[in-house]
Amino acid sequence: MPGFTSSYSPLFLALFILIAAAVSWYFYRNSSLSTPFKIFLISLKALTLFLLMALFIEPVLSYLVKNDNSAIDIVLIDNSRSILTGSKQEELNSAITGGELFGGGKRVFTFSNSTGLISLKDSMLINGYSTDLSSSLAKLKENYPDRSFSSITIISDGIFNSGVNPIYEVKNMGVPIVTIALGDTLQQKDIVLSKAVYNSKSMVNTPVKIKAYLNAYGFQGTPLNVNLLREGNIISAKTVQVASEQNYEIEFDISEGTPGKIRYRLEITPLAGELTVKNNFEDFFITYLDNKINVMVLSGGPGYDNEFTGSVLKRIGNYGITYRTMKSAGEFYEGGIAPNAFGELSALFLLNFPTGVTSTALLSDIANQVKLYKTPVVFFAGKNTDYGKLAAFEEQVPFSISRPNSGEMQFSMQVVGSADNPIAKLNGLGSQQLFRNVSGIIPKPGAVTLATDKSSGEPVMISRVTADSRSAAFLGYGMWRWKLNSGTNAEKTLEEFLLASIQMSIEKEKKTRLKVHPEKDVFDYTEEVRIIAEVYDDKFLPTRNAKVTCKILDKSGSKTSELELKPDGSRFVGIIPPLVTGDYFIECSAEFTDGVYSTDKSRFLSDTVNTEYKVTRTDASVLRELANNTSGVYVEKGGYNDLNSILSKIKASKTEIASPEKTIRFDLWSNKYFLILLILLFGAEWALRKRNNIP
Repeated sequence: MPGFTSSYSPLFLALFILIAAAVSWYFYRNSSLSTPFKIFLISLKALTLFLLMALFIEPVLSYLVKNDNSAIDIVLIDNSRSILTGSKQEELNSAITGGELFGGGKRVFTFSNSTGLISLKDSMLINGYSTDLSSSLAKLKENYPDRSFSSITIISDGIFNSGVNPIYEVKNMGVPIVTIALGDTLQQKDIVLSKAVYNSKSMVNTPVKIKAYLNAYGFQGTPLNVNLLREGNIISAKTVQVASEQNYEIEFDISEGTPGKIRYRLEITPLAGELTVKNNFEDFFITYLDNKINVMVLSGGPGYDNEFTGSVLKRIGNYGITYRTMKSAGEFYEGGIAPNAFGELSALFLLNFPTGVTSTALLSDIANQVKLYKTPVVFFAGKNTDYGKLAAFEEQVPFSISRPNSGEMQFSMQVVGSADNPIAKLNGLGSQQLFRNVSGIIPKPGAVTLATDKSSGEPVMISRVTADSRSAAFLGYGMWRWKLNSGTNAEKTLEEFLLASIQMSIEKEKKTRLKVHPEKDVFDYTEEVRIIAEVYDDKFLPTRNAKVTCKILDKSGSKTSELELKPDGSRFVGIIPPLVTGDYFIECSAEFTDGVYSTDKSRFLSDTVNTEYKVTRTDASVLRELANNTSGVYVEKGGYNDLNSILSKIKASKTEIASPEKTIRFDLWSNKYFLILLILLFGAEWALRKRNNIP
């Protein structure tokens, strides 16, 4: 039998009732009312007091119910586009028309994208651009909060390419999962462009590498022609000879001379006999940025490293270098620092700066500007660096030091070998011993050590990127000693070292008061398009004080829609309905409350997303795991013809075990109906007392 449970003994229930009854009797004991009416008021007050005590003493009631083995069975059918490959669609049609999916209290739904579940009627549209089983299961729990289903049957090819791992979700469902495989577990003859690897942002006039990864199945001895297209035109082509069923990698080098967002496509020329040609291509965009990098170098004073570093930096193309060399406590030889300089900086380079003579007020002003504009900081130590005063940049440097005055010592630099280390491929860094005068170097949380002292292992080159700061630091000095090694080009070594140090820290995009971009570069033609804008005030801090509007234009320049973006947290967001296949451009403008008007542009593609065609072989291992983790059943294709008997066996096995109880919790404090009942009872009792002149 169902019933309520409590954290208290049943004796407390009797005690609460007695207390409520006693208080109510005492309240009305001397009232001159008729006996029936007095009993009614005492009962009304006792009930109200009892419920009030329940609210404070037991704010959450748990209602236990037995699992009902006659509950409905859920059937989920995968209707993503991967079902259109091979024999899967034919098998699915057989399941719908001749299988046992309907009747017997079953509820049948289709699923694919994260939009939820769709009830299956007489026909089914197979057009999902991704497969998100985890979100579909979560939606199922929302639709049936009382878990009034006894099993879930999943008919799919096991290719779940979106959302979280469904294994975690099914473990919390509390019911057995029956999985029925569609399609073949053997790989069919096919050529697949599995992925394209590229940097979504790059600098103009800088070589960019694009890598295409191919999978070849069943085309041994056949040449594959791979094309790279720019804005629809082939700009490069390469050929790879298929020797066996394996992965192949092809690399293209490109560059652009002007800033902008450029559309590219990698495509494999189709071959006769492929399972599908819808997985032979991939579209993507690369945004090219103006590579004029503005760096301000603050030097602690004239010296060998200052002269050597300055001469190298000044001859690096596309770098705008501003030098300030310390002359006295608050003066630089080259003049002061303009108040608006930091808003245009790509990075601040501290070279043997600050020193003991540097003014604390000057340091505070510089540090405040760096923090305000989130200017990346590159720190190179020097013999005279004052690490106590460097504390002004505590939030911007990637290290702390426990022993700042350890005495000058020589060391050799040992680069940490890592594919992500930007200085790992540089030659000559350890060719000469350098100097350092600090010990106890501690990288901050999130920092990465790029080089160490070869003998002690202490970090000497560190980088760090957080949401609020980007920085790099080199704790050695004496780079001029690289000139002593006749076997290396010292200036080339220093140039590469400086470039790597700056580029790992700089913000690649210049500061602007409006940035607009689509949520992703390629939308499926069936999904909504989300446009996101980031808006900043005159100090480049996020703001909501602006009116942001966007126009969406097609490739011919005709306006397809116009919308106003609404604040959503720290951003502005707008949503437009699905668009027909095509190339689209975004023209966005922001009107600020301070009278400033700013604009920005971007673009995106609406097309048939081919994610579902990247993997065509049925993944039986995932389907088996889903069933095994829930005491369910996995069956090969055709299992839908025996679904009723499978479900009957599951229910029969469940009756042999004591049916587990389900707990439904009632939170009294958040239950508006319970609170309304209390108010009404108190109000009714008060009104009756006043009407009968009872104080």
